[in-house]
Amino acid sequence: MTEPTEPTAIKATEPTATETPATETPQEPVNAGFAGRTVRVGDIVVGRIVKITGNVAFVDYGARSEGYIELGELRNEDGTLSIEEGLELEAEVVQTRGAVKLSTKKAEAAKSLAGIEEAWKNQTPIDGKIVGVNKGGYEIRLGGVRAFCPNSQLAERFVREPVREVGKIYPFIISEYGKGKSIVVTRRPLLLKEKAERTTEMTGDVTVGETRQATVTRLQPFGAFCDIGAGLEGLLHVSEISHTRINHPRDVINEGDAIEVKIIRVEKEKGRIALSIKAMSEDPWSTFASTLKPGQVLKGKVERLQDFGAFVNIAPGVDGLMHVSVISTNRIEHPSEVLTVGEEIDVVVEKVDSERKRISLMAPDVAETRKPVDINFKVGDKVKGKVHKVEGFGVFLDVDGVVGLIPNGEMDTERGADHTRMFPIGTELEVKVLGIDKGRQLRIRLSRKALKFHDEEMAMKEYRAKQKEAPRSLGTFGDLLQNFLKD
Repeated sequence: MTEPTEPTAIKATEPTATETPATETPQEPVNAGFAGRTVRVGDIVVGRIVKITGNVAFVDYGARSEGYIELGELRNEDGTLSIEEGLELEAEVVQTRGAVKLSTKKAEAAKSLAGIEEAWKNQTPIDGKIVGVNKGGYEIRLGGVRAFCPNSQLAERFVREPVREVGKIYPFIISEYGKGKSIVVTRRPLLLKEKAERTTEMTGDVTVGETRQATVTRLQPFGAFCDIGAGLEGLLHVSEISHTRINHPRDVINEGDAIEVKIIRVEKEKGRIALSIKAMSEDPWSTFASTLKPGQVLKGKVERLQDFGAFVNIAPGVDGLMHVSVISTNRIEHPSEVLTVGEEIDVVVEKVDSERKRISLMAPDVAETRKPVDINFKVGDKVKGKVHKVEGFGVFLDVDGVVGLIPNGEMDTERGADHTRMFPIGTELEVKVLGIDKGRQLRIRLSRKALKFHDEEMAMKEYRAKQKEAPRSLGTFGDLLQNFLKD
């Protein structure tokens, strides 16, 4: 029989079956010797190539007429044919209307799906070939089945030139199956497992305290990952890059930089290696901060402002904190009301916590108000002083260079009296000392009203002292006191 150069219509012996998805369970291959069988879409047939002509190859699979396969399915990557006449192959029926159209790729995909589903259920690796690149990732071929691998799942690190991966074959894990219609794969679990096994084996050669040449491989806000050789990678935490505070590793180093690091910790069970740069240089605390003394005056530079205070750099790698309450003698809500970043200021050391490596600073004028003051009087004494300042809540009195407060309630004046007019600055007043608080800020409480009873209180105190020394005598307590006052 002379074969036509193009497929010709063949009269069907049965009604044409509706096409079914290629992902359905494939039929058993049709027996090549069973000439009476009418095939349906989705059937798998085994046949022999009897003619290659034009753009198709004709296949005798034992039916009344041959089927055909487009040659595009049968070419190698270089364009040459991968088949010849007489070769036996397996194909899937993809069309029955008119000539019977076959597909080897469909048959291959149908066979592959069974293995892919099994690999997905058991989470076993399966080889896949990268055949293309798109915006979100890579197109993978698992046998004859298309799958997708996201960019982040192909390698441990970001791939700079994805196109170079095309053509490579890697083992993958099926992360999403989607009934064979939307398959997603990943290499990450395999890579992480391999890395953990390799790192666990090799960390035995790493010693805490040794220094190594390293290459910065990638940067993260929390630190830099560095290749320290022999397939090992360590983490250089942002706090271990410098003695001075840095916000992001890229402020100091870049990817690809060659640096020297010190190994400060090895966690073999987790395969982790901690690195440090600052551990190789002397800690400023051992040379500067530990020598500071409270009351010492220093020059510093305002580094940053927070709601609670200002951080001031007083030496390379050494910052101190000025709490908002000690930045000014006047009450402020935020450090920015007084200070600006970059400003150079004088500061006074308030406290040094060597164990926690913290330094408390304060403004010089605040420190001046907190200096120890020699007080020549005590609680209960009657003293004289001059009006220093008048406020709405009371009058400040200067007593021998020390300022105390007479609250309005202790002024012995009528309610609502104008103390500014009644007691101009410089007016001399006699008061009684009610209290002395030598806390962080010296506070002295005075009173004019208490003077009314001062003499009587002093007399009572003196009388009681004498009574303890003298023998008891007859008479009431009132009579004895009256006699004492007369004397």
